[in-house]
Amino acid sequence: MSALTNSLFRLLRRITESIAFYPVLIPAFYALIAAVILSFETTSAVLPLRDSLPSGLTDPENGRVILGTLITSIVSLTVFSFSMVMVVLNGAASRLTPRVLPGLVSDTRNRVILGIYLGSILYYLILISTINTNDPSKLPSVGLLLAVLMGMVCLAMFVVFIRSVSQSIQVDWILSQLFTGADGNLEKRKRRLTKVSGVPDDNDWWCLPAARPGYLREVNERCLGGLLSKRNLQAVIKVEPGFFLVQGHPLISFSEPLNEEDQAVARDCFDFHDNEFADDNLFYGMRQMAEIAVKAISPAVNDPGTAIRAINLISVLLQRLGGVPPFDVGCFDQNQPRLFYPQLAMHRMLEMVIAPIRVYASHDPLVMITLVQCMKNALHDSPSDEQITAIHDEIQALRDQADAKVENWRDRHAVNDALERFAKLAEQKRPCLQLLTVERKLNGPP
Repeated sequence: MSALTNSLFRLLRRITESIAFYPVLIPAFYALIAAVILSFETTSAVLPLRDSLPSGLTDPENGRVILGTLITSIVSLTVFSFSMVMVVLNGAASRLTPRVLPGLVSDTRNRVILGIYLGSILYYLILISTINTNDPSKLPSVGLLLAVLMGMVCLAMFVVFIRSVSQSIQVDWILSQLFTGADGNLEKRKRRLTKVSGVPDDNDWWCLPAARPGYLREVNERCLGGLLSKRNLQAVIKVEPGFFLVQGHPLISFSEPLNEEDQAVARDCFDFHDNEFADDNLFYGMRQMAEIAVKAISPAVNDPGTAIRAINLISVLLQRLGGVPPFDVGCFDQNQPRLFYPQLAMHRMLEMVIAPIRVYASHDPLVMITLVQCMKNALHDSPSDEQITAIHDEIQALRDQADAKVENWRDRHAVNDALERFAKLAEQKRPCLQLLTVERKLNGPP
């Protein structure tokens, strides 16, 4: 049976990412406001306030008309807003990649605005149900004033929502959000790694297999860290982000064997999920940007400018990844980590991020040149020897791909220029690349 803390951990994660989280939470707050206002209306302190209100807010018939108008208007705004959200999600799935949908669905601004709409409607319904036209003395005049102000807030939120939706359908904005999330995750990882020197050798450690299939999404470090501290253990997770686990696959190794009870506790700390968020892992953000680039290159979209934009952002992340070891840490105990996460090494990162773009863009010399520039940018900063080797292997693959697919002499010459700039930067670390042969064909009689 799942521990209560782990069940709450998984439930809270899914609830907060749901599109219904704020549209349920905020109306509950509005219902509380309605209850407070109606209680206040029954006190004697409200009488001086009623005398200073406009006459339209002290008449029961006017009150019902105002609330009815507000309910109809805000319902229309809500329906339109939900429709626009669905249009944005459908467009993103068809034009970009389905993997960006979880990030768009969990956009805080849109969910808060929808929650304000629904909360206002609920407040109006509660208020209108208390109006008795035969008893004007019990009219919630202060509540009506607050309802009018809420209507103004909804109109302002509608303007914000239109701006938010107009941003959400712009691919540059989505790429920027993915870059920001991935870069933020990388910076947090760098700060954590300053406290450690390396991963312990776990070849002889006891290994716990996975009990269910799926993508490993997250670990409840609070619960697992308590187990590790209690037993004075260290642990190394055996799979990288994005790896699909099957039942029985090695999941995590411990420095000492666990009894059956502790095994159940350890397995229960893992959360398996299909959604990918750029701020959860650097690789997730880079892969989503790569998929957007591949989709932009396709004949159906034919937007190489978007692909170039995505490659440029990927190059910045690769450059900032230079010198960062391929692991992460967690479950800190007295400022020392007890849990180690493997991360994709540079050669695997390039295989899964750059290689698909290279294959699908091999016919486009401009994109190929941008990929060469991307590899050149990745050499900046302080890459490790393993990272330098991976970058040179990928640049050789780019060179071979261009040699096979780029036929025009002028395009081949442009690719050679990019390769020469790369070789000039890398000449101190690796031998120079062999350039493409350029043969200009002359038309007409000799």
